[in-house]
Amino acid sequence: MAVLDIKNLSLSIAGVEKLSGVTLALEKGRILGLVGASGSGKSLTARAIMGLPPRGASLRGEIMLDGRSLLPLADAALNRIRGRDMGIIFQDSASAFDPLMTVGDHVAEPLRHHLGLGQKAARQEAQKALDWAEFPAAIDAFDRYPHELSGGQRQRAMIAAALALKPKLLLADEPTTALDVTTQAVILDLFKRLKEEGMAILLVSHDLPALATIADQLALMENGVIVETMATRSLHASLGTKLSTLFVSAMPGQASLPQDGGEAVITASNLSYAYGKRRVLDDVSFTIQAGECLGVVGESGSGKSTLAKIITGLSKPLSGHLKGPVTVGRVQMVFQDPIGAFNPRWQLGRSIAEPLGATMATSEEGRRRVVEALVEVGLDLQFAGRYPHEVSGGQAQRAAIARAIIAKPDVLVLDEPVSALDVAVRGQILELLDALRVRHGLAMLFITHDLGVARTVANRILVMQGGKVIEEGVVSDVLTSPSHPYTRLLVQASPTLNV
Repeated sequence: MAVLDIKNLSLSIAGVEKLSGVTLALEKGRILGLVGASGSGKSLTARAIMGLPPRGASLRGEIMLDGRSLLPLADAALNRIRGRDMGIIFQDSASAFDPLMTVGDHVAEPLRHHLGLGQKAARQEAQKALDWAEFPAAIDAFDRYPHELSGGQRQRAMIAAALALKPKLLLADEPTTALDVTTQAVILDLFKRLKEEGMAILLVSHDLPALATIADQLALMENGVIVETMATRSLHASLGTKLSTLFVSAMPGQASLPQDGGEAVITASNLSYAYGKRRVLDDVSFTIQAGECLGVVGESGSGKSTLAKIITGLSKPLSGHLKGPVTVGRVQMVFQDPIGAFNPRWQLGRSIAEPLGATMATSEEGRRRVVEALVEVGLDLQFAGRYPHEVSGGQAQRAAIARAIIAKPDVLVLDEPVSALDVAVRGQILELLDALRVRHGLAMLFITHDLGVARTVANRILVMQGGKVIEEGVVSDVLTSPSHPYTRLLVQASPTLNV
């Protein structure tokens, strides 16, 4: 009997059907990967299983957990099941925790709630769960609050909380999206261990290459409908299917080559930076030519974002020199979260025009430049009148790129600009950036934790560890034949380079 058995599940909100006829089955000791674009219904399906649908939702069909129907159950009965029989891991570990509770007490909470354990006993059992999830032994989880931990450490603590009572079913909703490649590999290995111990896991993600490394079965969702399912082992042989096409589109391509002999737009010499006594950049040197994209890769905390702040003038180096554009607007930034980077009270047209300055932004020339920028990034003119919450993530990122190029800068600094986007949209944005670079001779510094993305968009690459550049070179050479052990570790951990 399947641990999870969903039959003809439909969900409507205000008469609009968001899920339609969803049918899935998941057995003990198996991983089912649910993949699809943003807004396809993946997370909504997971929330429906947990009994946490959006307010006002109407559900039909059947959700069975180990032979017990969940849809007829009241909240009190579901509360006895959540955590004990099914656990969930969320994408954003920071917002999933109460900032006023230590992470250790978060792990102990379900043990106290479901088993009635006292504080001491609950903490002892919670520590066992933290150890199992490989939470760093050097960190006292009962003395640390969520904001004091890295993303990977918070994610391990969340996994420990979800597994403290050894549930039969684990729902993981985009659990590795914001993590660097080595931390992602560790979390995926944890899921493999859970599977081997007999747990049933529904893994929701837009990252098909990552799913393909651990899932037994794949299901593709589009517009609230399961349109295709297949065994993962059949993915390579199933040419022409939607899943295989999506898988191929996720594989790294190769960036267009810059023109030879381009002028050095940025020259960094021996840059160093520190937060208090902690040095986060140490003797970093590089150049970027006009029309060239320099990829910067490394784990969280390696110094990538600090380097971006120095290049954009948001921070000054502790020592060293930076030679490059100094005129206002000549360096522009594209952020990871495009919607969060816009003023929610401004229409996109006003935000896109902002780099032009208040006077030009409202002039006829400014309006013409907004139209020109929108067309260049592939957006209709109607988007100028929309607010950030009225567009998709991909559309918002195109608008963010339009804002970055409207002042015709010399340099674009891009900090994880596609990490939150689904595979299809990510490919479109990377193609757009490559075309803009070639067309305008832009110099780009592209920060990413995804080596497949780096291979697609960058011409040269810097590999950073602990604030130092430990390897540098032509991207294809570095990723094909890495010379440093750390670079080899990153390459081995990258799903897009090893599936």
